[in-house]
Amino acid sequence: MDSQLKIFAPAKVTGEQQKIAAYLRGERIFPTTIEMDLTQLCTRSCPGCPYKGPRRQRLTMPFAFLDRLLSILGRNTPGIVFSGGEATIVPHFPEAVALARKKGFKEIAVISNGGFTHHPKVQDALLEHVTSIRISLYDWQDGESPYFIDTLKKISRLRERIEKEGSHLEIGASLLTRSDLNHRYETVGRQALAAGIDWLYFHPYCVDWHCQRPLQADQTGVLAAIEKLKTGAPRGANIQVPFERYSQEPLYFEKLHGAHFLIQVGADGVNYAGPECKYDKNSELLDLNEYMQDDFLWHPRRLKRLDELNSDTYAFIGTRHRPPMFSDYIQKLIRRQKQTAGQAPATEPADHFSYPCIL
Repeated sequence: MDSQLKIFAPAKVTGEQQKIAAYLRGERIFPTTIEMDLTQLCTRSCPGCPYKGPRRQRLTMPFAFLDRLLSILGRNTPGIVFSGGEATIVPHFPEAVALARKKGFKEIAVISNGGFTHHPKVQDALLEHVTSIRISLYDWQDGESPYFIDTLKKISRLRERIEKEGSHLEIGASLLTRSDLNHRYETVGRQALAAGIDWLYFHPYCVDWHCQRPLQADQTGVLAAIEKLKTGAPRGANIQVPFERYSQEPLYFEKLHGAHFLIQVGADGVNYAGPECKYDKNSELLDLNEYMQDDFLWHPRRLKRLDELNSDTYAFIGTRHRPPMFSDYIQKLIRRQKQTAGQAPATEPADHFSYPCIL
C-alpha cells in the first residue's frame, strides 16, 4: 500500500514546483485546481449535510457564467472539480465537462452521489471527457440498504462500459468515518472494491456545521479498523487513507495560503475560502457576479480577505479540510526557507501523487 500514489497529502500543494516557488517569492500565481458547484440541487437529503440551508435557494450556475470563468482559468489552471449539490443532474452537465476539456483543463474530476450515473448522456460525458469520478457512498451504515446496493450496481455498469469502450475514466468511492461505524468499513469496503472501483478513499465525518466552529466527529479506532480492511482486502486494492487529516497535530498558518492554489466557486457565483465553507457569508472572498475580469484572482478585496484568514480566525479549521491543511504545510515551508537563508525548500514532485492537478 505504501508504494501506491497518494490522492491526498498536504505536500501535494507543492507538486507544481515552479508555482510554489513563485508563491514563496511573493509573485502572482494561478490556482492548480478550481472546484465549483454546478448546482445546489441534489437528489439526496442526508442527515448532517452542511448545505441543506443554502440548497433552499435551488441555484444552478448559468452556462454563460461557466464559460466566462473557464475561459479565464483554463489555460493556466490544470485541474477542475465539478461538485454540488449533484453535478450530474444539471441538464448542461455533458456540455460543462466538454467545455472544461475544450478550455484546456488537463484533469477533470467529478464528485457525485452516483444516483444519475446510469443515464446514457451522463455516462457518455464521463467516459469521453472526465479523468475521475468520486462516488460518495451513502446508506451503508447499518446494513445493505436498497440505495447502497443500487449504487454498487450503477458502479458496476459504469465499469463495464469503461472496459468495453476503452475509456480512461477512473472510478473512486469515498466513505465518511466516525468511531461508531468502525465495525462496517471492512464489509462495505470489500463490496465497493468488488463493484469495480479503482480506489477507495476514507475521510473524517464532521459535525456541528450549524455552530461557529464545526469539528470532526470522534475518530477513535478508525485507522485501526481501516487497517483491518487493508489486511484482508484483495491484493493490490487501492485503499487511500489521508493520515494527516486524522492527526491531532494543531494547524498553524498566518494566512490562508491554500486558497491561492485551490479555489472554490459556489453555484451562486461567489468565490469562497474553501469547499468546506461554501455558502458561509463570513467566508466569501469575492462575488464574481460583480467582478469577473481576467485579474479577479488578484482583486484587492479577495487578497485582503485571504490575508485576514489565519489559524486563529478561520472558523472551519477543526474539520481539517484541504485549504487549512495546505496552508499549514506552506507555512512550514516559509519557516524553513527563513531558517535556511532563503534557499528553496524541498517539495514533492507531482508524479508522487495520483491526479496531480486535482488538489
